[in-house]
Amino acid sequence: MEKCLDVGDAQIAFTDEGEGDAVLLLHGSFSAGWLVPAGRRLVEDGHRVLNVHRAGYGQSKDLTRGVSVAAHAQHAVRVTEAADLRHAHVVGHSSGASVALQLAHARPDLVRSLVLLEAAFPYAPDEPKNPAMARAVEAAREGDYEHAFDLFLGGVSGPDFRKVFVRELGEDDLQEAVASSQYFFTAEGAAFAAWSFGSAEAATVTAPVLLVVGGEGERLSTPHRARSAQLASWLPHSETRVLPGVSHAMPLEDPALIAGTVEEFVARHNG
Repeated sequence: MEKCLDVGDAQIAFTDEGEGDAVLLLHGSFSAGWLVPAGRRLVEDGHRVLNVHRAGYGQSKDLTRGVSVAAHAQHAVRVTEAADLRHAHVVGHSSGASVALQLAHARPDLVRSLVLLEAAFPYAPDEPKNPAMARAVEAAREGDYEHAFDLFLGGVSGPDFRKVFVRELGEDDLQEAVASSQYFFTAEGAAFAAWSFGSAEAATVTAPVLLVVGGEGERLSTPHRARSAQLASWLPHSETRVLPGVSHAMPLEDPALIAGTVEEFVARHNG
């Protein structure tokens, strides 16, 4: 059942389903649905799953037009408090993985383990330059947000990402994601670019971390392999896993693979 919290700078919706070890899901940009199919499998396999609609997406509202990464992390804290959780395994995808990192830094007591599916930030100095990203930003500047949406997600996920999206979430959710592209390009992008997270912050993360990288990223020349490698060099308790056959859209490309990857890591860190 969907619940809603008024947290001052935002109204945060979240779902809380199932029983067992708690898993907190923090989705990526454009859609609150990225982790829903994998979350459904986690519930079926005996986990309690909380899926947070981050401010600006799904049923949540950003009342400041560009909340900070620290604020997103604090919203997640408020959700755990509302759910009466002392700790949870945290799974983040893309920009949601960046929020998960901030959460683990700010509140290490809450995070039992951390699974990061291709964190969007921080940038790595040696990452490849994907020309689709620059074209997406230019299209957004010209007000063509749907084209910017296609360029951005096509650049990191390949040309079939719309088909994958509709297969798992439906046409209505795809159109909602397209509509959210204006928020992403005009508000969220700047807020995340202003986030400061480096080796000093990473050293405070005490939870074990799984860095998940899509095997198709190298073919698509996406930056996430380099970003994950940089995080691996900073995080004291991390390991990296490359999943073959999937790209940045991995939670929708293969929800069963993502759920299984999360479950295996969570099972090793339940103490």
